[in-house]
Amino acid sequence: MPYEPITQHNFQDESLLKLALTHSSCDRVGGDNQRLEFLGDAVLDLIIAESLYAKFPEADEGALDRCRASIVNGKSLARAATAKGLGEYLEVGEAQRQHHPEPSKAMLEDALEALIGAIYLDGGIKAARETIMHLFGKQIEAIVLTTGSQNPKGKLQEWSQKNRKGEVPSYAELPAEGADHERTYTAAVSLSGKELGRGTGSSKKAAEAKAAQAALENLV
Repeated sequence: MPYEPITQHNFQDESLLKLALTHSSCDRVGGDNQRLEFLGDAVLDLIIAESLYAKFPEADEGALDRCRASIVNGKSLARAATAKGLGEYLEVGEAQRQHHPEPSKAMLEDALEALIGAIYLDGGIKAARETIMHLFGKQIEAIVLTTGSQNPKGKLQEWSQKNRKGEVPSYAELPAEGADHERTYTAAVSLSGKELGRGTGSSKKAAEAKAAQAALENLV
């Protein structure tokens, strides 16, 4: 079977792959994919959260959580499993197959998460990340955050325009710290020449967002 186009991973331990594709209706002594599904669910959550954290340095926790939920949900997982033809390789018990010739969406969702769990055990976090980005990378790229409540800089500007006669906050970049490959940036935000807050981050935008958030907290 050409598993690699689905998983982007060449299994060293084929028994993990077999287990990931074994539905509980098979009732086998060797077990089924439920434990791997539990593990894969956690790995999937981590990698998607990591990707969104890097993609949206200005987003707050609530915005990131909503983005993650748009990807890590049953409908999205079942759609990805269907697109890759995963149901063709899922092993189910004969009685289950007679009543339901085609795998349900829930079965496909569980199998995909189990497969991610199996890849993690077989190849580690890097292998799991490659598969998850292969499956959901385009979906992540397509996400666009709305401005306003999810954007501290936007919220601060709205506040200043309303309360400071249209004045716009100014941001100053302070000296960065750390090696070139792991720089930490610091920014300060001011209104009328008065500093309202500072913030640090892995990019200038992230630092400015943190500074704006600090300013908002100081204004409360």
